[in-house]
Amino acid sequence: MVRTVGRIWLATRPDAVLWVESAGGGLQVGYAGDWLADADDAVWESASPERRALASLAWDPRFGDRAQDLVVLTHDADPDAIEADLQAALLTDAELAAGEVAWRELPDPFGFWHSDPCAPDTPADLTAGRSHHEEEH
Repeated sequence: MVRTVGRIWLATRPDAVLWVESAGGGLQVGYAGDWLADADDAVWESASPERRALASLAWDPRFGDRAQDLVVLTHDADPDAIEADLQAALLTDAELAAGEVAWRELPDPFGFWHSDPCAPDTPADLTAGRSHHEEEH
């Protein structure tokens, strides 16, 4: 791949919009806010008109505005292989049917959330299964 950019919906963190960017060998994934799917009226009203329009245009009765929106630019690559890899990253039909409670139990491909600059975790944070940064969010 040469470049990837977009937003993803990660099953293990179903409320969070994640922003993905890659170029060459680098990859950055970050928190970009929450989906509007379960938001109350105040959150909808505070969202920008563009955000509300985007959410409304692609609204799904079950999942709301949650979606995978990626652009992948390549050079001299097999598009079918890239699409197969992306499809393999999606939930299976059985996983999807299991619902959000089960999704949160799946292995999280990104591990602990943290903010930069990153400070070392304390042993107590690690034994509790959460980083101190994750508790801040």
